[in-house]
Amino acid sequence: MDAVTSLEQNSPRQAAILAANRDDITNTEGLLRYDLARFRAWRCHTDTQFRDWFNAVQKWQTQRLKQTHAHLLLDERYQAVTQFFLSDMYGGLDLTVLANEIERALPTTIRLLPDSVMRTAAVALELNAITGDLDEKVASYIFETLKATEVNEDVMSEAYRHTGSRELRQRQMDLARELGTGLDKYVRNRIIYATFKIASKPLHMAGLGGLYDFLDRGFAAMRPMGSAQEFLDMFISREEAIMNKLYNNESNPYQV
Repeated sequence: MDAVTSLEQNSPRQAAILAANRDDITNTEGLLRYDLARFRAWRCHTDTQFRDWFNAVQKWQTQRLKQTHAHLLLDERYQAVTQFFLSDMYGGLDLTVLANEIERALPTTIRLLPDSVMRTAAVALELNAITGDLDEKVASYIFETLKATEVNEDVMSEAYRHTGSRELRQRQMDLARELGTGLDKYVRNRIIYATFKIASKPLHMAGLGGLYDFLDRGFAAMRPMGSAQEFLDMFISREEAIMNKLYNNESNPYQV
């Protein structure tokens, strides 16, 4: 049984959400609900063995990202924002809490936070949903198609090239840039940022502390920098260089 079939049986409402075309959704609430439904459909939620494989892939990817961007982690200017990208946006963001919060009290969130901030949250959730979708495909290819027993650079490279489209992986990078740009823009807008800070107590009282704290960590990481553009250029250009080397089947693709 695949994840979507399981979702149809166990949560018809979530399955109905995924039946829509995401490109046709124009409101923030609809986008949030769609990407949370994608998260709910992940196979790793219902298959214990697959969850172990999925976690192994994400652990390898996280370590690779830390090595690739070690220079940013050592730079005081970019340390906090790099850690935010690596921990909160890759493998560290547990959507279970956010999914429960948003599905229970989304109207409250929409009412208390500016739509621009909620749009940024929607970008973060789409990025995480795409990352999870791709990692599940990679995990299946490595452990079920290749019958590998561990994740290493060779099987990861082969799985990367055979799962997911290049367009989808580029979308992943575009969303990372959009997320960084959005957080940077709104943390420097006095009115939006003030409204966000005022909403802290009401959102925590409404049981939406997980969502607020996630956004707050992103704003806190962006606030010390003069501009996020230089960081985003350095981070994403390396990831794009790796993607190009992988699709061109070059040797040592992760060394850039």
